[in-house]
Amino acid sequence: CAGGLWASWLTHGISLPPILAVGNEKQKQLYAKDIITGRKRCSLAITEPGGGSDVANLATTAVREKDVFVVNGQKTFISGGMHADYFTTGVRTGGAGTGGISLLMIHRDTPGVQTTRLKTQGWNVSTTTLIAFNDVRVPVENLLGPENQGFLAIMLNFNNERMSMAVGACRMSRCCLEDAIRYARKRKVFGKPLIQQQVIRHKMMDMARVVMATHGLIASIAEDMDGDDYNRIAGRVALAKVQATRTLEFCSREASQILGGRSYLRGNHIGGRIERCWREVRVFAIGGGSEEIMLELGSRMAKL
Repeated sequence: CAGGLWASWLTHGISLPPILAVGNEKQKQLYAKDIITGRKRCSLAITEPGGGSDVANLATTAVREKDVFVVNGQKTFISGGMHADYFTTGVRTGGAGTGGISLLMIHRDTPGVQTTRLKTQGWNVSTTTLIAFNDVRVPVENLLGPENQGFLAIMLNFNNERMSMAVGACRMSRCCLEDAIRYARKRKVFGKPLIQQQVIRHKMMDMARVVMATHGLIASIAEDMDGDDYNRIAGRVALAKVQATRTLEFCSREASQILGGRSYLRGNHIGGRIERCWREVRVFAIGGGSEEIMLELGSRMAKL
């Protein structure tokens, strides 16, 4: 249930797929093997200080000068960025809109790359990072896929990221329910176990109800995630992420009510996981696309 640790692992799951999807064989041999075996680390660098979900308008530029791209701009909220050896980076190599976006592999040790750790509410282990690119000279051979055609690869990657976040949020919701039941069975109030209070049992059943519904939705989508057809499942994945993060918010709150003050304390004790889940609700609700963006995406996929 350590969200930050999970996020640190997940960063490979969102930074590596573009290499495998659109990279050439030389790039796959150079990057993929070391990333998969753990010799090197990689982070996905898309979000910018001036925009998150609006990927089509990203502002980090990569201007070609003979055999290099000169990169300038900033990326923020980059999970695992402080320890990454490579950044799978979205850059603007062409005009405005989706047709001017490319993907570059930028090495951390390249002159002009600066990283700063951001202090976050949750996910403390994931080293959320601000990256600045100041006249960073990147070889043209580090371009992933055709120039100005990186937008689709980014969009295809979002399905996996959002699905992973939905699964994580659902599991954390289960942790809240599990710990609430465990505590209520032991805690004595008014001469009997807390779980014998009807209002407490009803809270637990409400938590179980939304967890089961969320799990069922995720499982049904997982059966269909067997290809690269973004439009076929994008709307359902977006709605699953909203469902899962709202389930986490509800369950962490209700579990906190059951445990009382113990869920307000950090540490390795009966309420510690619930406290951490409550702190990490917002990163699940916002990261990978905010609830509002996800609902709008769902409505568009439904052609409303």
